[in-house]
Amino acid sequence: MKKTSRIISVGAVAAGLLVATACSSGAGGGDGGGAEAKQSDLPASVDLKGETVASLFTSMNNDYYSTWDQGARAAVEAFNGTYVSQTNEGDPATEIAQFQQQVDAGVKIIFITAPDSGPVPEIARIANENDVCLVNTWEMDPWDSPFEYGDNYTQYIFPDTYAAAYETATALFEEMGGSGKFVHITGHPGATPDAVRTLAVDDALKEFPDIELVDRQPGEWDRDSSRTAMSGVINRVGKEIDGVFGQNDDVAIGAMNAMQEAGIEDVPITGMDGNLGTMDLIKSGDIFAVNSSLPNWNAGFSFVQALDACKSGEPPRALNRQILSQGMLVTADNVDDYIENYTEDGNLPWDWVKMSRVAYPDDWDPQNGIKAMDMDDMWKWAEQPAGYELPQEYVDDLPNMDEVNAEWDEHWKLLRRD
Repeated sequence: MKKTSRIISVGAVAAGLLVATACSSGAGGGDGGGAEAKQSDLPASVDLKGETVASLFTSMNNDYYSTWDQGARAAVEAFNGTYVSQTNEGDPATEIAQFQQQVDAGVKIIFITAPDSGPVPEIARIANENDVCLVNTWEMDPWDSPFEYGDNYTQYIFPDTYAAAYETATALFEEMGGSGKFVHITGHPGATPDAVRTLAVDDALKEFPDIELVDRQPGEWDRDSSRTAMSGVINRVGKEIDGVFGQNDDVAIGAMNAMQEAGIEDVPITGMDGNLGTMDLIKSGDIFAVNSSLPNWNAGFSFVQALDACKSGEPPRALNRQILSQGMLVTADNVDDYIENYTEDGNLPWDWVKMSRVAYPDDWDPQNGIKAMDMDDMWKWAEQPAGYELPQEYVDDLPNMDEVNAEWDEHWKLLRRD
């Protein structure tokens, strides 16, 4: 693939690397399980024949990422690949070092999430210098894009967390009866999904003038920090709290723990991720709802996008190099269906091979809602850098936005949720 464009250098990289976990592939295909999905035949054009594929992410001590790992492994093995994962435990320098390690080992397909946007430019630079097909999910500096680094930064995928957070906040406010005292426990300040979810909550609040935001504190994406943050809120504002929005599932659980310790009961709490462990809390009524970004699907789909770029020798068209993916709201009404059809316990339903345009050029199927990213809308919360202009390749393809979105929708046949 072509390797042109801006190069950004980052300072020296930390040396300590975490031990990789690898799993040799089995035969291609396998049982897709749930929702009547089955694995399509594996064409020779995408058979990896044992080639190593790497996924880099934050931590296996986080339910979201352990679910990500499940989907990543299943997808790579469906293409007869050997799967390797490495975790950075929140250290950007470690992820850069791990990426370089995989490149030095000859790995050509790597898909990542980053602890923050900091390591992404350097990882993109390494990918383009070494002809590695890179797909990145979640973190990106505002107004940045794959176009700034070259064709090997294949794609940026952002689960449509604004739409998900707006839907979740609206459901919470309706459950509160449209009025009352509301607490928002966020994630890590400065993280892209944190900023976007907060914007969505604020926009939903505008539709419910009788909902009072009494406090907003960072929960740092983890249970312990969120429990501490929520305890502080209770000390400041008292126990008269009518609803809590947690910026992810672990934040919601941390807030729940603090409220239970304070003797606060029957208050609707929401989260975002859709971790399997949270489902029992929805069934028990301790958590009202969560919005799942389908992390196992996100991982596998990210891999397939990188695979297709490597096998075709070119990146996707311009509008498909930055995309938004759909999630689903999980409540007591559909929690059993979610467990059965969208989690490891239910035997993952995705037909990974059918996601590939290279494998199935006429009838590929993303198995989820996808749309091209509108950069002006995506980054509206962040000021543009001085002299900034949208990437020319992106601008040239913008008139085709409706056509691109229609193509994604027309190909989505399996597991439709509309």
